[in-house]
Amino acid sequence: MIGVDYGSSTVKWFDGRRFGTGLPEGRGLVVGLSSKTVLVKEAVFPLCKGKQLEKMVLNEVVSDLSVEPSQVAVAFCPAERLEKGCRHLIFVEKRELLDSLPPEVREGSTLTVDLIGALSAVSLLYPEEEVTVVDAGSGKVGFYRVSNSQLKGVEIFRFGFDAFAQRFKSLPLPAVSGRLILIGGGALNEEFVELFKEFSPEIPVVSPFGEQTPLYFNAYGLYHFKKSPCRAAFTQPSLFSSELFQKNRKLFLRAGALVGLSLILLTAAEAIRVKVARDDYLAAKREFREKLSELLGEKVLLPEVQVNQKLTELENLKELLKVNQPSALVYLKAIAESLTGGVKVLEVKGSASSGQFTVVGRFESEEALEAFVSNLKKRFEKVLVSVDGKKFTITLWRVKVGAKEA
Repeated sequence: MIGVDYGSSTVKWFDGRRFGTGLPEGRGLVVGLSSKTVLVKEAVFPLCKGKQLEKMVLNEVVSDLSVEPSQVAVAFCPAERLEKGCRHLIFVEKRELLDSLPPEVREGSTLTVDLIGALSAVSLLYPEEEVTVVDAGSGKVGFYRVSNSQLKGVEIFRFGFDAFAQRFKSLPLPAVSGRLILIGGGALNEEFVELFKEFSPEIPVVSPFGEQTPLYFNAYGLYHFKKSPCRAAFTQPSLFSSELFQKNRKLFLRAGALVGLSLILLTAAEAIRVKVARDDYLAAKREFREKLSELLGEKVLLPEVQVNQKLTELENLKELLKVNQPSALVYLKAIAESLTGGVKVLEVKGSASSGQFTVVGRFESEEALEAFVSNLKKRFEKVLVSVDGKKFTITLWRVKVGAKEA
């Protein structure tokens, strides 16, 4: 694997041991395109990975930008796991730009964004820290906020560090948090570095690049693309374009022929077993639908749809008929059935919708009141008693439907 920073005026590469400028020879390139032309946006989806998520992301981009799917290339990665789903970082590039790349760059390579290389390098060098990276190139200046190896924010000024320095005082700079790391050509420019002196900027030094580390920082990260917390890629090389396949093409073709021959020679017994299993499944499926049809009183063709519809209808009917809400008469009946000698009820107020009633009255003896309260507790879920002389106030909650008489 070779990391190639293709987003700068000078192409830079790193293969794990050697580094240099210009496009390297060989396959297995991880090419970081310039983030100057890439649109970066965030979106939350209920899924964190999978083919269905790819469709959702593309639909989001196409709808948001009002473009045809064929006009854009989309790369994305989860940035934060939420209670339901994930927050994703989405990178959008024009398809025509990818198609205009030289064949030696486009074919058999992983195409991503140069800022993914910066993120990958930061996650290796500062894995559990909060870091703000300023990538100062000749064509753009990017601010990347990284916390615990997760990309939290991206802001890109689409002009180089020279123009950035000239406009510095008038620019709305993004907030800087944690360590400030300068990379790119601007990190080797004293005037540009001086702009950030209040943040005590750091210029990384990594072997084998030494003082040239800022120039090769992205290429270093792209070389470690497989370890990156975000592996967003516009294209990935297929098996047939890999160097391994090219070197062992005849061997792969022979192995493929043997596999094909083995499939053709599948025994008749296996074929019959598959057919029997399929017939059993179809018979069970028909029986299942027939039973559902009997239960629902209608012909069932799509169980997963019709059963949900029937459940919704029953829920609506239950709400309409107030099945679980006793009427006020039930409350009054329960109070009346709880009365004992020596207790006189003066007032009853409340509502069935709230499930709460208040009973006000008088009692002749403590024993009479205790017997009345005891009967109420058998018929209500909660009973609260307040006594003032020979007068009582009892608050009742939620009658027990079907409670037996005391």
